[in-house]
Amino acid sequence: MRVLAASAGLVVSRPEVDTTGEDFIIGCPGSRGSTRHPKIEVQVKSWSNPAGSDQSWRYRMKATHYNEIAGNEFYLPRFLFLIIVPADASLYTKAESDALRLYYAGYWASFRDQQCVVGVQTVTVDVPKRNLLTAESLHSLFPGEPATGPLQGSSS
Repeated sequence: MRVLAASAGLVVSRPEVDTTGEDFIIGCPGSRGSTRHPKIEVQVKSWSNPAGSDQSWRYRMKATHYNEIAGNEFYLPRFLFLIIVPADASLYTKAESDALRLYYAGYWASFRDQQCVVGVQTVTVDVPKRNLLTAESLHSLFPGEPATGPLQGSSS
């Protein structure tokens, strides 16, 4: 996630204490439309035993974590970043002289239009496979018009 953000020219910070459900805050330097320096908050989950359909991952998460990203009552937009990783942590990366490869991929989902859940311990969410995390897709998560200037996100 940090590598993708850096390649998109974005700034990542981490709250000192995770008390409100966001693992990272990602900021876009510059302006997007009438918004200066927009930010989003993300909750990151890694998953080494993925399951789902051709269209989406079906991820089971704690209801308390889900409720920290569901609904539209947050000041900053919130997203789930689901990072699919190998079961063996030693296989997460492969370094070569001309590349650093990260295995496997990340996906994003928004639950802004969903209600919080009550009376359950877990909830299963759909994370669309079309929502692949890339430098370009990260930029699309920010409110406002596309970025102008050197940090457009369409060049890599």
